[in-house]
Amino acid sequence: MPSLQSIMGPHVYALQKYGVSPADDINTALAKLQKTAPHLASLLREIAYRNSFSL
Repeated sequence: MPSLQSIMGPHVYALQKYGVSPADDINTALAKLQKTAPHLASLLREIAYRNSFSL
């Protein structure tokens, strides 16, 4: 599973205020974001889906 940073690049640091680490994998980041920022979880899911990363 790729890390969140490999998908989002330097933009990943904007998610730290939601409790997500740049080293988290996609599924971990989605779980954390679903609790604190569901709108961002949806965005991340869409980005991962369009880039063909398995969820």
